[in-house]
Amino acid sequence: MTTASNNYTHLLQEIEEHCKKCGRAPGSVELIAVTKNHLWEEIEPLYQAGCRVFGESRVQEALPKIENAPEDIEWHFIGRLQVNKVSKVVGKFTLIHSVDSEKLARKLDEVSKEKGCVTSILIQVNTSGEESKAGVSLEELEALIQVVKTMPNIEFKGFMTMAPLTENEAEIRETFRRVPRAEILSMGMSQDWKIALEEGATHLRIGRSLFSG
Repeated sequence: MTTASNNYTHLLQEIEEHCKKCGRAPGSVELIAVTKNHLWEEIEPLYQAGCRVFGESRVQEALPKIENAPEDIEWHFIGRLQVNKVSKVVGKFTLIHSVDSEKLARKLDEVSKEKGCVTSILIQVNTSGEESKAGVSLEELEALIQVVKTMPNIEFKGFMTMAPLTENEAEIRETFRRVPRAEILSMGMSQDWKIALEEGATHLRIGRSLFSG
């Protein structure tokens, strides 16, 4: 087995063990393998090990991978999405994690209608208050939720957030706690996934831990 596939298998075991420790069902948490900056040749060992959910954050990098990869993969778009790139992602991704404005939501609804599909989305929430992070503020969140729920070609599934890069566990935990409860909570990365899981994450976005030596 390659390093990536070994890491994937080990991480699944860790997630299962941590779920049990927290009193959660192991199947309640989905691991999204973040594969940006990696060629399909590097990603394929994860597929061979059983991974079927992959996350990409750059449209131009992701599309060739999607075209050449097996059809049973769920692709999630987890990066910042520009309005002018919407037509390229609709129909290609199972879930878009990064909707952070009414303008972007309306474009997704419009293009989805044109393509005859319904696009599942998460609203990205900036719960850390950092200016460097994308996402709608908690103060503006409810208004965006209500607008999105009126759009017939968008299916609102939940929320995504990112914690600050800090060793302050209390600060990280509070960032995750501020996210409203929903069907899907996409939160937690390589450095903080255990805290995210403890705070209710349903989807973990992990890349570095899978590909590191």
